[in-house]
Amino acid sequence: MTTFGWLRRLKYGFLAALAGWWTAWAVCFPFELALAWRYVDGNARQLPGTLAKGLVVWWGFCLFMAMVGFLPLMLPLILLVSPAWIVRLRRILIPAAPLIALLALYHRMGFLHPYYYRHPRELGTFFFTAPNFFVITFALVTVWVYVALAKRRLFKSGRRAV
Repeated sequence: MTTFGWLRRLKYGFLAALAGWWTAWAVCFPFELALAWRYVDGNARQLPGTLAKGLVVWWGFCLFMAMVGFLPLMLPLILLVSPAWIVRLRRILIPAAPLIALLALYHRMGFLHPYYYRHPRELGTFFFTAPNFFVITFALVTVWVYVALAKRRLFKSGRRAV
């Protein structure tokens, strides 16, 4: 039996994505709290209901963003690259994942246009938003958790990939 079959790779990948999604959703909670407070216009009695509705909507949107980021970027990496290689290259992959995710988001938003290099104010404004923090945190935690799970499995099987 192989150390890392397809099902085990998928299982570790989905566990890592779940951990990344949950962590990134929690990191964005202050943004949602501030948005809910703005919507209730200072009426504290309406805050719990508004916050609950906003968190449910944000939960669904984050799940969609996580799937859109995980399926085309992380899934091929998990299925096609050996886990031992991923563990060996962890010092490159863990910091590179949020950078690649950030560049993909900025490309999609059109922020890689030369105009924004001369006028970076919009970039700074967009940087401090919930979707931006979600993308960075999701990519970082997903790769980190997958590396940790794969490293633990390789260590148990006697294959030193470190």
